[in-house]
Amino acid sequence: MADKTTVDGRFYGWINLVAAGVIGIIGGFYVVSHSYFLRPLVNTFGWDYEAVSRAQQINVIALGLCGPLAGFFIMKFGARRAIVLGNLLGFAGFLLLYFHSSLWQLYLGFGLLVGTAAGLGGMLATTTVVNNWFFRKRSMALGIFLGTGGLGGIFMGPSIQASIENYGWRNTYLFISLLVLVFAVIIPGILIRNKPADLGQVPDGPDRASVFSKKRKPVPPKAAYKTAVDFTLGEAVRTRCYWLLIAYFSMNMLAMNALMFPQIAYLEDIGIASIVAAFALSTMTGVMTFSQFGTGFLGMRFSMHSIAIGAEIIKTAGLVICVTTQSLFFAFVYMVVLGLSFGAFIVATMNIFPNYFGTAHYPKIMGFARLFFAIIGSFGAPIAGYIKDTTGSFVPAFRGSIVIVFIGILFLALARPPVHPSLKTPQPEAGPLDEPETA
Repeated sequence: MADKTTVDGRFYGWINLVAAGVIGIIGGFYVVSHSYFLRPLVNTFGWDYEAVSRAQQINVIALGLCGPLAGFFIMKFGARRAIVLGNLLGFAGFLLLYFHSSLWQLYLGFGLLVGTAAGLGGMLATTTVVNNWFFRKRSMALGIFLGTGGLGGIFMGPSIQASIENYGWRNTYLFISLLVLVFAVIIPGILIRNKPADLGQVPDGPDRASVFSKKRKPVPPKAAYKTAVDFTLGEAVRTRCYWLLIAYFSMNMLAMNALMFPQIAYLEDIGIASIVAAFALSTMTGVMTFSQFGTGFLGMRFSMHSIAIGAEIIKTAGLVICVTTQSLFFAFVYMVVLGLSFGAFIVATMNIFPNYFGTAHYPKIMGFARLFFAIIGSFGAPIAGYIKDTTGSFVPAFRGSIVIVFIGILFLALARPPVHPSLKTPQPEAGPLDEPETA
């Protein structure tokens, strides 16, 4: 029987989008929080940077290893169960960190439990929900979802830093665990619905084309590209495009973990106060939020492949500024540049996978891909920590990130939309940078 929401015409997809956005905000704790605890843990226990950074590596490896299993779990039991179960593990992980006093507890709490939480109940599950509820408006919906997470990140960094300085790092871990429990477990468990069909609805809501037909502008072919036939995981792994995208993501994860994880410690090294460093990082998040919202709407007019390449070029410029200057002014400059590129990169690449391979098997396809780029990317943080311990500076690691990002751009440029085996000819709507691969 159709749900009440279908009778009065309200499209439930927007409620799902809001709930997913709240989870995206909380997911920021899984991704960026450890960098704020890096120096306090080193100072408290006398551990070296590489040892503390190892928790970040374990976290990303756990996320990657969880990917294929999370994909199968979501396909079988639905994204809502994955979100609730995964974030319960996140709650347990941060609660353990409140009590921890040894490295193995740090590795278990943040590394294994929080990493698994991110893999099972984080981006894969929430983007699955968004993809299920939006088709024509997918780029806009993903832009709003990702931008909402970034909006919370504006306040997250300074809040974590202020909490550590005023209440201590242990109490800050406790605060985070409670936020995860309420906003990533209880609220999504009540609000999230897996698919429109569960409520008798359809993606994007009722078709009002007849009402607005005169006002609606046609979507350009290169922006409208979506595979005509959904790929299975087995079909996807047999395409060149799939492995090129994995290589591209792997290079990005490796470079970004080496660059962003030690940013607070790096800014402190060049004489910037910790709270100012936190505001610099939140500036990047704020710009990233603006970029994500904007990219979501740009994706309705331009090729996501083209947007992603443009974002990588901008990112390279930001990295060059980072390694060639050491002042407060230019720290904010490169944070702005990186924020623009990160926002566009995240939205574009999150659209590319469902656009190229479809949504029917998206959890499996994306989950399997994450196994590779998460594990490869996990080496970025400990390598940066090792370089810091041996050379006294993070700058050599940042320079290496520039080379790695450039290699990633080459892989991305070669990734053309694959042709499904059942189709004999390429789809005519592909644009200049979206020409389907012929091999």
